Amino acid sequence: MAKYLLIVAVVISLATAGLGFVNRGNLTQAKADLASAQATLVTTRKNLDESKKALTSANATKDAATTDKEKIVADLEAARSDLTATKNQLTEAKTAATDKDTQIKTLTDENDQLKKDVANAGGAGAKDNTGAPAVDPAQLQELQALVASQNEKIKETTSQLADLRKKDDERRKKQMQQGLEGRVLAVNPAWNFVVLSIGDRQGVVTNAELLLKRGGQYLGKVRVTSVEPSTSIADIVANTLPAGVAVQPGDSVIYQQATEN
Repeated sequence: MAKYLLIVAVVISLATAGLGFVNRGNLTQAKADLASAQATLVTTRKNLDESKKALTSANATKDAATTDKEKIVADLEAARSDLTATKNQLTEAKTAATDKDTQIKTLTDENDQLKKDVANAGGAGAKDNTGAPAVDPAQLQELQALVASQNEKIKETTSQLADLRKKDDERRKKQMQQGLEGRVLAVNPAWNFVVLSIGDRQGVVTNAELLLKRGGQYLGKVRVTSVEPSTSIADIVANTLPAGVAVQPGDSVIYQQATEN
């Protein structure tokens, strides 16, 4: 009986030792799993913080882009207003120049007539002892004063006409030349604009519309919104591109505007 109890005690001891070994193994694995989970949590939190920063940065970029777009739109409206004002000024300058030409012709004709009147001033008066027509000094002096006044008016009107033509030339220099060509350097489909290879040095002005073409085929239109020294930015004019056609870098642009009469 004692031997049997001893055997049972030994078995129980071995079982207890085995269970303890297993529990220690499980505890070690549990600690390892916990450490791994903690490391994963740290990594996840770090990634979350980075994602939050990226999102904040993206929102700031989006807000800045929206502000830039609004500024471009405002600049475009201002450019349109300036262009309309310039066209009105050009029309007024042309009308004024025509009026000045008419005034100069009228004054020149009057001046020629006055010179004839001065030359013939003595024809209606009495003759002197030599038989030559007597000239009325007062009448002659009056006609000479009129001639001098007319000459002064002609000089002043001619000067005004020269100023008008100079301003007209300056306005024309600011206009783009017919047939000016460039190409598309880059395309931004999200904001619907392109970057062109021509700029202020080539005479590009804001609000000008250029035709898009690829090879010999015309695709649509772009409208200049911003001009740099050697490049410019232009919006793709809505509804001018055929369905399914997209602007690509390398496409050409050409300025062809109807000439004014």
